[in-house]
Amino acid sequence: MGRVRRLLKRGLEGVAKRVSTNDLFEQPGERARTPALSPRTAVDAPAEPDPAPAAVPAPTAAPAPTAAPAPVPEAESAALPAGCEVADLDRLAAHLGAGGGVRVINHWATWCIPCVEEFADLKGLHAALPAGVAMSGVSWDLFDPRGDEDDIQEHVANFAAGHGLPWSSLLIGEAVSPAAFFEHFGIQVQTVPQTWVLSDSGEVVLRIERAVNAQDIATIGNVARALVSSGAGRAGGGPHG
Repeated sequence: MGRVRRLLKRGLEGVAKRVSTNDLFEQPGERARTPALSPRTAVDAPAEPDPAPAAVPAPTAAPAPTAAPAPVPEAESAALPAGCEVADLDRLAAHLGAGGGVRVINHWATWCIPCVEEFADLKGLHAALPAGVAMSGVSWDLFDPRGDEDDIQEHVANFAAGHGLPWSSLLIGEAVSPAAFFEHFGIQVQTVPQTWVLSDSGEVVLRIERAVNAQDIATIGNVARALVSSGAGRAGGGPHG
């Protein structure tokens, strides 16, 4: 054990001697003096240039004014009925008598359901009638009155307008009894609806004593055209002759 210690001591002494000989460590005074640093001066960071202002965009030319759209012409309104005239027996006789040209007469009433149901067919007939053929209605509303004459007259006019009927009507007045009307015009079937075709002489050339159908519409048109072509009718009158 003593021998090991002696060997260790001898080894350490050798290392110390070599370090001293080789000057492995810096000796005092050997380092060159470093000049003192000058006091640190604050260096301002260069100011960043202000961002260039955004160029104001050149004003764009105002869009050319758009031409106002041409007004769309309003659809021509369907011809409105001329109204509803209260008629006594003399007025009815003049309307249905001689000198009125070729005419189509529709007998009807607002309280008659089949009358209302045939309006569409009658409007088609009216549109297809040849020039010179008038069409009008005769209202039987006061044969089963739901009010006084003035009220019924207004009601019939409004009812016809509401259904877009392009012809006017005569309302058989309170002064005309059903019996007098039927007798004067030789009416055997005393119900509505009825549609007649009259010649200029006032003759009832065709009677359809019920609601019309498509075949009836064709027949009425053909009869009316035949009367006009044969000279049995004169040109033109309005719906009341």
